[in-house]
Amino acid sequence: MTATLLHELLDRRSMRSGNTRATSRSGRTWNYAELWRRSQAAASWLHHQHVRRGDRVLIVDHNDMETLAVVFGASRIGAMYTVVSHRITPYLLRHIVADSCPRLIVGSGEAIGQVAADVPTFALTEVPDRDADAGCSRWPVPIASDPVSLIYTSGSTALPKAVVSTHQQVTFAVDAIAAELGYREDDSVFCCLPLSFDYGLYQAFLCCATGAALMLGDETDAGAALPSSLASAQASVLPLVPSLGISLCLLLERSGASLPFLRMITSTGAPLIPSVAARLRARIPTAVVVAMFGLTECKRVSIAEPDLDLARPGSAGRALPGTEVVVADAGGRPLPPGEVGEFLVKGPHVMAGYWNSPDQTAARFRRDYLGRTTLHTGDYGRTDNDGYLYVLGRRDDIYKQNGFRVSTTEVEAAALDIPGVERAAALPPREDHGARLAVSGSISLERLLKELRLRLEPSKIPADCLVLDALPLTTNGKSDRRAIAGQWGRAHEAGRAGGLPAEALPAAAKPAPGLLGGRGAEQG
Repeated sequence: MTATLLHELLDRRSMRSGNTRATSRSGRTWNYAELWRRSQAAASWLHHQHVRRGDRVLIVDHNDMETLAVVFGASRIGAMYTVVSHRITPYLLRHIVADSCPRLIVGSGEAIGQVAADVPTFALTEVPDRDADAGCSRWPVPIASDPVSLIYTSGSTALPKAVVSTHQQVTFAVDAIAAELGYREDDSVFCCLPLSFDYGLYQAFLCCATGAALMLGDETDAGAALPSSLASAQASVLPLVPSLGISLCLLLERSGASLPFLRMITSTGAPLIPSVAARLRARIPTAVVVAMFGLTECKRVSIAEPDLDLARPGSAGRALPGTEVVVADAGGRPLPPGEVGEFLVKGPHVMAGYWNSPDQTAARFRRDYLGRTTLHTGDYGRTDNDGYLYVLGRRDDIYKQNGFRVSTTEVEAAALDIPGVERAAALPPREDHGARLAVSGSISLERLLKELRLRLEPSKIPADCLVLDALPLTTNGKSDRRAIAGQWGRAHEAGRAGGLPAEALPAAAKPAPGLLGGRGAEQG
């Protein structure tokens, strides 16, 4: 029998293998029995702080093990957890506090110092590690359809909105992902992704489901220290976003270090470009590379077979078992294989909607003629004759240029194929400018433009290109397109941005008909 409540994942693992390592951080280690005991203590403490079923608990932290105890503790008493990064700006934190109305806030000392709200606030160190009232009556038990979390998406053009997830939606997603990835009891999963990112936090749930150990890192470990951190942890599984994969390749290529224990690398958050997958395999020959596609509103859509890009370049695999993915036109009508449209998703992992946003919920979480919830993802792509998915990007990542459909993903892939280019971020056209491309690495603007002409049809070359020392990244490790766009004016003044000669430029670009719309939640 599978778990239907989130904390049951931990309960069952503790009963089966309580003495095995559950999680480690900065030289400290808890086994599963210890994590279970601390989650019980956190639940009792939250209850004594008057947190009740349906209340929100806001956690502001940077990947501490104590965060996991509070997450599972909140689940036990029917409360909803929300994890946000300690790097969040005060402006966004104020928005989340006002939107979620938490009963209390816990976090690390420096992080909770940002909170200016009339809400009880505690340091994580104040959460007891023992349940002093173990003999008292317990709290009401939640049911599977109760909401268990609010996950705030980053939002690129507006304030973040929260996806509501129920226990049964989370546990179905965990079981489906675990079955596809095959984490093992002897695995050490190294996670330096923030726990505020659902891709990061779900690593803890997957470890509970499979008995693997979670090795927690942070943004420091995601930098120059990444190879040594992986080697020290003897990590066998590494979840990453493509930009982190590029960083790891660069670090390994420069140092010549090896990672003989690493057996699997998973990637989501953005399409995994085949050239990046190839570089990862070349530097870490013991590891298979697994591309995935998902978004917070349903956690995961598809998981590819290991090294699928060798046989089907650019594919993110097929839909999870028990779920359905359809490629549809603007009217919601299914399209045949090979035709580009929006991915529509149905299944038990489609989340409950957006918190405090009935209009946005109605727009994205629609009912079909049988009353089933259908998630309109806002992601576009195609399938092949065997049902494999190929993701082109969000609505506004696909545009028409000189009559040709272009995706930012294919422009970035061409740029990353150029020797000397370390990172690339393509920006779609807007009313005040055409398509743009920013890169970092040891390459001149002149050579970048020359090499692009060898890799892209003239009609697909961005009108404006930019070379930076480094591309800004978001907290989750993705290209920060808003920050990149803000650097264009200064770059032109410094002579580090420009385009092809006028006679070589394609006609004015415009968004592709039927593909207009704002960016949705980030992929997870």
